[in-house]
Amino acid sequence: MTLQAVLLGLGAGLAPGPLLALVMTESLRGGASAGIRVALAPLLTDTPIVALSWGLAGSLDPQSPWLAVLSLTGALVVAHLARAQWRAVLPEPAGTAVNGALGRGMAVNLLSPYPWLFWITLGGPLLAAAADRSPRLALWFLLTFYTLLVGTKVVLALLTAHWGRGLTDGGYRLVCRALGIVLALFAVQLGWDGVARLMGL
Repeated sequence: MTLQAVLLGLGAGLAPGPLLALVMTESLRGGASAGIRVALAPLLTDTPIVALSWGLAGSLDPQSPWLAVLSLTGALVVAHLARAQWRAVLPEPAGTAVNGALGRGMAVNLLSPYPWLFWITLGGPLLAAAADRSPRLALWFLLTFYTLLVGTKVVLALLTAHWGRGLTDGGYRLVCRALGIVLALFAVQLGWDGVARLMGL
């Protein structure tokens, strides 16, 4: 069970997705503290996801309309962030980007269908199995999983902020636009997922 938590936590922490891209963009805009705040978002938003998945594990259709609504709403949020990132010109004054970073991270994570699908189809059943064996084992599973999920993103935030300090203005704009394109691609993917779920594709 511990090995499963380690592998799943590392996989989730390093998996390409809107939250990982946002960690990098916020680290460039507001420094390491902004990126770390985004990395901490799952600790605040996953509580209802984990709680609901415990009861819904194995009983929810992946084509459920409410997952489609999540995908489409998430697509709009990520598209807005992509537009803002594309227009970024210079690093924001200290504190400006940091103040809203956690909220942006929470919105992206909560409105993405991926954490919901993970906990409903895989994480929830594993957590329930651990709880059947021992409440302490279930708690250890959660602690291990989230330590690695958040920890990998924190490390990435630190590396991105450190690397970003050496960028020239032109290099900064180039990286920001590249990350804006990445976020836009994730927005398209989320939108397509939502449409596909609604149409039953």
